[in-house]
Amino acid sequence: MGRGTLLLLYLPYILIQMACQAPKETDFPRMGFNLAVFEKNNCYGERCANVSFSYPEFDSSHPYSQQINTHIEEQLKMYLQFGVFHDYETLDAAVDDFFEVFELEEDTVLWSVDVEARVSYMTERLISIEFKNLSHTGGNHPNEHLMFLNFDLDQQSLMVREDVVLDHGKLIEKADRAFKNYHQVSMTKSLQEDGRFFLEEGTIFLPFSIGYRGSNLVLYYNHYEISPYDMGPTELLFPLSELKNIVLIK
Repeated sequence: MGRGTLLLLYLPYILIQMACQAPKETDFPRMGFNLAVFEKNNCYGERCANVSFSYPEFDSSHPYSQQINTHIEEQLKMYLQFGVFHDYETLDAAVDDFFEVFELEEDTVLWSVDVEARVSYMTERLISIEFKNLSHTGGNHPNEHLMFLNFDLDQQSLMVREDVVLDHGKLIEKADRAFKNYHQVSMTKSLQEDGRFFLEEGTIFLPFSIGYRGSNLVLYYNHYEISPYDMGPTELLFPLSELKNIVLIK
């Protein structure tokens, strides 16, 4: 996987420590936001490193806006780090350090990190931000990764899985059926019997990336999470209208 194995899987557990503990608020309108673009590159002779981010930047219409902006920026910084967390003060500082690491890696001609973050779901009470990352930082193939940050505006907090999933057992049942259908596995055959997948104690598990998109809940298994790279990622969509009391819906 090369140096593209970054600090992505652990980020919500880092960010949740930053979550605001403010009193419950419910009487605010939907947040306004603009699309921000950050692009920077650095070349050493014919060798170049490029960073490109596009992401929502929320205005001050809600008391939690600045906290969400901070979480988004911290997530972007994580795409530039390798194995060890650094508490950079600014996005520029994280990018400059990324360039310095590239300068030392003389065996590669091009590094690039491209991230597109967008608001995939927004009501007056809940926001989901979807991040799509494509990185070239050595290795045999680029690294692709998709993840969500979900925010409960009533509680003014970053949500963890337990906040999203209300009935783990029922969602697992739905995921198992949908996963078999996606990968053309007989409903009478277990995933363990199929033999192609990375399972937990012989059964399917919920992915790291769970979020809201439009009228659906998304379960997204990234490369290597549950299957070999050549099988690609697995995206399962479930209408929110069918998930009452199974996941949080606001």
